[in-house]
Amino acid sequence: MAAEDQRVLQALVESQRPARMVGLFTAHAMKAQDLERLVNACVNSMRQEDAGASLTLAPMGAPSPSELTAQRTWRVTVVDAGDASPHDCLVQVFELRDPESPHRALLDHIGARDRELSEAASHLQQNAQTYLAIASGKLDEHERVHPFQNLVSLFASALGAAIVDPAAAIVTTDPGEWADAMEQSLHIEKEMGVLRR
Repeated sequence: MAAEDQRVLQALVESQRPARMVGLFTAHAMKAQDLERLVNACVNSMRQEDAGASLTLAPMGAPSPSELTAQRTWRVTVVDAGDASPHDCLVQVFELRDPESPHRALLDHIGARDRELSEAASHLQQNAQTYLAIASGKLDEHERVHPFQNLVSLFASALGAAIVDPAAAIVTTDPGEWADAMEQSLHIEKEMGVLRR
């Protein structure tokens, strides 16, 4: 199951560029049913700003009812406002104790890039119980970037989670700071792509 979870994530990141994957580390212990409650709480928050906003949670694959309790990989469809187009994000949930959790690879990647970021990321996992990976592809237009930022920010705020974004080179508990760094990294990636042509 873990190999399939990672294959789905890797396929998204590689085929739908520009793509981003961020990790959230939270002190909350989470299971599949907790993700459903989290999504419902976030929808209520979104609807205070726009009654047409929605989040739809669906398991990836076709798990049986008995497999659903162990489900790790989900699709969350974000509609920021009543007139917005839906945008799909991939969400994976792992206990930090789970030997198949990909959070170690994320921390190793950060550690290889920057010592200060590595120390910050290592420190935040000391109290964390759950790792959530949130990924989105086709982030080449603001209409797609904003729903991804909104989902990460809502989840991070609701869970009191730290955000680790290797592409934006940031470890933070401030969703606004992360969103600014992410936009800057996407802008740099876009400019680099123009230079390569």
